[in-house]
Amino acid sequence: MLSFERQQQILELLNLHKCVTVDFLCKQLFASSATIRRDLAEMAEKNLIIRVHGGAALLEGANQDLPLLVRVNKHRDKKEAIAKLALRYIADSSAIFMDSSSTVTFLAEKLGNFRELSVLTNGIHTMNTLNEQKNTKIFFCGGLIKDDSSVTGASAIDFIGCFHADLFFFSCCGLSLSGGTTEASEENAAVKKQMFAHARKRILLCDSTKFGQEFFCKVCPVSNIDVIITDQKPPESFLKS
Repeated sequence: MLSFERQQQILELLNLHKCVTVDFLCKQLFASSATIRRDLAEMAEKNLIIRVHGGAALLEGANQDLPLLVRVNKHRDKKEAIAKLALRYIADSSAIFMDSSSTVTFLAEKLGNFRELSVLTNGIHTMNTLNEQKNTKIFFCGGLIKDDSSVTGASAIDFIGCFHADLFFFSCCGLSLSGGTTEASEENAAVKKQMFAHARKRILLCDSTKFGQEFFCKVCPVSNIDVIITDQKPPESFLKS
């Protein structure tokens, strides 16, 4: 098989699965790992894909978010720093909404020292992380499972509407002065809007790579966010707004 034919098949598999491993591609295309890695390197140079540890993923677009496995491993140091800063806003016995973002999952890992927290989330990985901690009461949305990482849909939105939180920790695909916080999918945006409407304080956890980015679905304007936590000084335009 010629390399361009093999690379076309890789793109077709990525369109179907969003994120694939080298081992998976070897089995599907009957090629060696060295051949697949060479193909992936060439495709990444052409900006057709992005390389991730052990495989590849589709490039992000304005209406497409990366799989959670990829997002968790991107900019880990930034997300870790943001999560540590976010802890100062949490007190014992707080009621908290947490979205399904990878950045919020980093925060969920650090809640073990708090007592009697009540946390509602639509994030599957966040829920599993919280479930390892003994002092947190977990409320999990019912609804449609999306991309093996979050629960969305009318059932999830109705469930959230039954509660009120002291804090809402959320992230975004993009943040700009003109567009506010934006998401790649309408389903995730709808869930975040509902959490936003039923929380007293809204805290955005946003790494610096997302500033100036805009995706397809709007969630909220910058002026409606109470706190923005990031890993470095924002652009001057944000500080003046």
